[in-house]
Amino acid sequence: MVPFFVFLFCLCGTYATYLMITRKSSEDRERMEKRLREVMLGYDDDFGSGGGMGAVDVNKIRLARDEILSEIPSVNEILKRVQFVKWVKRMIDQSDLHLTVMRLFMFMGLSGLLGMLAVAMLGQNLLIAIGVGCLTGFVPLWHVLRKRKQRLDKFLADLPDTLELMSRALASGHAFQEALHMISQEMPDPVSTEFRRTYEEQNLGLSVKVALENMSERVPLLDLHFCITAIMIQRETGGNLSEILEKVAMTIRERFRILEDLNTLTTSSRMSAYVLCGMPVFIALVVSYINPEYMSILWKTDKGNQLLIVGCILQGLGMATIRKIMQIQI
Repeated sequence: MVPFFVFLFCLCGTYATYLMITRKSSEDRERMEKRLREVMLGYDDDFGSGGGMGAVDVNKIRLARDEILSEIPSVNEILKRVQFVKWVKRMIDQSDLHLTVMRLFMFMGLSGLLGMLAVAMLGQNLLIAIGVGCLTGFVPLWHVLRKRKQRLDKFLADLPDTLELMSRALASGHAFQEALHMISQEMPDPVSTEFRRTYEEQNLGLSVKVALENMSERVPLLDLHFCITAIMIQRETGGNLSEILEKVAMTIRERFRILEDLNTLTTSSRMSAYVLCGMPVFIALVVSYINPEYMSILWKTDKGNQLLIVGCILQGLGMATIRKIMQIQI
């Protein structure tokens, strides 16, 4: 069984090395993305001196918007029909990682085979090796989800400043489109990136409503959705948009303050939860060091392996339950 795992690992490692070598440099990627914006949106460095929709070939736009899920065309067409692949593609886009779905799946398979190989070389049975391989195989996907969460958290942290900047721009007499342009230049990433894309879409010819709804889909934050809803209602019914945005920013800041107070008050409970979750692992390591023969039953017998698997599953469910209890939504 071990030679088979070694063969699969070497095969996947060779393909992963090929993907890394053929990957474009960051400079080439930026130049390609800039050229793509010029083709798709009539975009230039001065924001607006390019042509509109009539100056762009519709076939080029349709071709540029095709989703690239794999470098292999036939595999790309198959992946487009799978709903799970679409969800993974959306997670990758929201994490802003320059990665295709096929490449992510390749890294997941390589990570899983590495975990299976490591356990198999330790002399464990096939069932444990497969279980560990399944867990380690999801490490790349977990990395994508973690990057996505970090990006959304950073966007949310900068959202009050963004709304205040837009409010001041509108109060000083700038149009709403110019306020979007100002945010795309003044605010840090990822706020500037998303608002720049929104500005480019409405500059292309899309309505402000559609452009803002597209941003809401790219950045699935409830606070941003409320802001966009407030903007849409104001554009239909009228009112002082500058004052509305200022109040929304104040509300978001107040929510942040309440969350910080709650985190301070629940610090002791969260620390107790961390100790409770880590205690079984710590005790198992200590007992294994003091009396290895006593713990070896879990590794060397079938019933011990089954107990170990059930214990890990129950431990994971307990940690997930504690994490759910600790999450306070405001």
